[in-house]
Amino acid sequence: MTPADDRPTTTVGNDDWEQTTGDRDSFVLRPTVWAGGASDVGLRHSPNQDAIALAAGSGADDRAIAVACVSDGVSTSLHSEEASALAVGVACDYLTGRLREAGPTFSEADALVEAFARANNAILEASGVTTAGTWACTLIVAMVWHEQAIVANIGDSRSYWMPDGGEPLLLSTDDSMAQAQINLGIDREIAESSSGAHAITKWLGPGSSDVVPTMTSLAITEPGWLMTCTDGLWNYSSDPAMMAAALSKAIEAEEAKGNDPQAWAICCQLVDWANELGGHDNVTVTLMRLEPAD
Repeated sequence: MTPADDRPTTTVGNDDWEQTTGDRDSFVLRPTVWAGGASDVGLRHSPNQDAIALAAGSGADDRAIAVACVSDGVSTSLHSEEASALAVGVACDYLTGRLREAGPTFSEADALVEAFARANNAILEASGVTTAGTWACTLIVAMVWHEQAIVANIGDSRSYWMPDGGEPLLLSTDDSMAQAQINLGIDREIAESSSGAHAITKWLGPGSSDVVPTMTSLAITEPGWLMTCTDGLWNYSSDPAMMAAALSKAIEAEEAKGNDPQAWAICCQLVDWANELGGHDNVTVTLMRLEPAD
């Protein structure tokens, strides 16, 4: 992947944050060495309806603080590109502000629920319509706070945890027809390849009846990588073990170039890998390298 100029991002530091702008079709986000993202239009699906906003830094205690927001515009939605950009921008800005001001009583769950509500309201306000599906998108948010990863999701973008040792995990639950079949006992591989598998049952935008995300949390007790991505990537490696193998190859590819792998560069390798496999959809991924406190 040859990235264009950086897309808007937020870098959380102890004192302030910065923004840069760039191209939508192909871009990277690199706020820190340990957190970054990349997105590409792919080879067969234009324009790029995916969007990312990413904030990463450390608190006064030097512990990692981060927010990664990834959205996939629904391809049949006329204004999905605008909806996804609004979703990640509003959610990331709100959560960045909350984290910078967080005190002892800070509730991650309450903040995430509010972030999704604000993102949905922003889309509704921008749309000015009530026709269902005209401004539709997914939204997944991975937030890191006090050695906890908290993932909130609506739609079928995903989050994976891939520790250096131990079992890779899928942290999110899809809101999709495929997941509905899986819940009925159908094998995941069969369900995800069935007709209509990618039809989503929850979204942001007009016609959405429920914008409270599904949430899960994970204590960071060993070093590893926290990923968020759209189906343009996970379509090629849905199983957590397969995704972990793809990540390992991406890291090895960077190391083979003599580089100390940075998160954004590994994301670019993963985007290239998806495009080599066909690039059937827009491809978007973020990574955070997380370690427990000493």
